Amino acid sequence: MSMPHREKIKCPKCGKELEYTMWQSINTQMEFAIPDIISGKLFEVICDGCGQKLHMMYPILFNDMIHNIMINYVMPEHVDDAIKASEISKSLGCRIRIVTSQESLREKTAIINSGLDDRVVELFKVFSMGQIADQIEGRNLKAMYFLPDEKQPRMEFAFEDGTGFIDIVMDGYYHLEEEFSELLADTEDDMFIDQQWALDLLNSLKQEEENET
Repeated sequence: MSMPHREKIKCPKCGKELEYTMWQSINTQMEFAIPDIISGKLFEVICDGCGQKLHMMYPILFNDMIHNIMINYVMPEHVDDAIKASEISKSLGCRIRIVTSQESLREKTAIINSGLDDRVVELFKVFSMGQIADQIEGRNLKAMYFLPDEKQPRMEFAFEDGTGFIDIVMDGYYHLEEEFSELLADTEDDMFIDQQWALDLLNSLKQEEENET
């Protein structure tokens, strides 16, 4: 169930008191939920006095009933509470993702809405970094983000001194999906899927191979 409530804030530019909708939870019965999360519009307030755009920070639970997944955006200090609260939903067969930034919420929503597996996308990121290591050497890479596109999804590399992009070749995506199918089957209950998750998965696989030799 979507749970909105009204909040008030003063515009820092002109001082006008504004009222906006803050969502404790939202689901796909609200048609604007997916596009407004991906665009960031859900967290924006525009002052009708001076036109100043304000970006609000608040936790939210997004229930994607179309893809049977809940994405819980929480503050880092509330992660343990989010894990406990998610156990019931997980026991009912719903996939759970917990994120601690709006950027991750937006990206997760975009990945799932594109019909892709966020675990495979994170693996794709790691392998992509290896493929273009020479091109990014010496540059401080801050983050990588999935960018949805109906014709050609891309990956954005966010550096301190700018950005770069590579196309997501779907043949490569499907190859990873098939290659890691058994491992992915064992990670259905994982709630934290990010680049570190992918690195840990690959390191554990490498360790197993070394132990067998």
